[in-house]
Amino acid sequence: MFEPSILKWAREKRLGPTLEALSAKLQESWKEATVEQIQSWENGSAYPSFTEVKKLAVLYKRPLAVFFLDSPPSALETPPDRRTIGSKDNKDISPEGLLVIRKARRIQEISESLYEELGEKSTFKYPKYSINDDPVELADKVRADLGISVIDQFKFSNYSNFFEHLRAKIESTGIITLKSGLHDSFPIEDCRAFSFADVQPYLILVNNKDFEGPKNFSLAHELAHILVRSAGLCNNFKTFDVNGRRVDQLEVFCNKFAANFLVPKDALLSHRLLRERSKINEDEADGITERIALDFKVSKIVILRRLQVLNLVSDKIYKEKAKKWGDETPSRPKDKGGRYSLKTVLQKNGRAFSNLVLEAYQQKKISYTGVSDYLGLKRKHIQGLESLLHSNGR
Repeated sequence: MFEPSILKWAREKRLGPTLEALSAKLQESWKEATVEQIQSWENGSAYPSFTEVKKLAVLYKRPLAVFFLDSPPSALETPPDRRTIGSKDNKDISPEGLLVIRKARRIQEISESLYEELGEKSTFKYPKYSINDDPVELADKVRADLGISVIDQFKFSNYSNFFEHLRAKIESTGIITLKSGLHDSFPIEDCRAFSFADVQPYLILVNNKDFEGPKNFSLAHELAHILVRSAGLCNNFKTFDVNGRRVDQLEVFCNKFAANFLVPKDALLSHRLLRERSKINEDEADGITERIALDFKVSKIVILRRLQVLNLVSDKIYKEKAKKWGDETPSRPKDKGGRYSLKTVLQKNGRAFSNLVLEAYQQKKISYTGVSDYLGLKRKHIQGLESLLHSNGR
């Protein structure tokens, strides 16, 4: 027997409370079933077979084990909506985005459970800060503590390698970091990144459909959210000042933190292209900004903003260029999910979560099946993933 309330809960969480969405979904992927039939299962007047429940699991994108529960799970809420760009147009998160959020919550819950199984406790390195603290001072302090070197930052040959380096530093604080990909991609219109900071281990997920520079900013921005223990679903990495506008002050704080964390003032002023310069004119701005952005591995608009703050470019140049470049919202061909490889699996799950799962497996706390389920990994590839982790993910 399957608990009727579970069947109704799974449908409403995936498709909403109305039956129109269910009817459309059945027409699309399970024409043999009817709305009336499923309603009878939900009110307990009839019961589905095991085969039918397996089809419901696919339809609602839920693990089959959920349907064996006695009552609906008490799922934690999604992150607070901090989106301030186009948020009216994008008020509703897409089904793909909701699924990624749900899976990220599941990984957080799995991580908490694995820590308990291993007799360990998940802890975050830093105390709770406030948005009334100075974001510049905080960024300098955390960057120095994590040992992020400007020399190393410049040496990375591309943005993605620096992303993984920065990610490892952030994970060393006790945070789980994820990146969407493979079959878990979702529209950039939903958000650029989100974080969970209500229960430990805290978690960050970055939307892999974004440009490379903004991905690095996303990591730093969401780290700021966790430092103040106020998570968010975010898309605005452009606003740095309120100036009387109705902009979320938390997002302003996180943007200032991220900009200073990734592009420290002294390091920027000592850049070879800025030495002994007091101003950058409009004709030079594009070339100089682009080259400096490549060194710091951030977007051009972040460098432009830093140059404006330091009075190296005028407000007029900043406004014109920022409008021209927009917010670097990507317009890419439709993502087909990416090619499967052990490296992409590791990049998707992050080293922290991957190591936690494999440690639990090595200590016989979970089985091969658990490893495969948690990491989205075929059993035959587990040994290969262990080797990849031991080789530092290269």
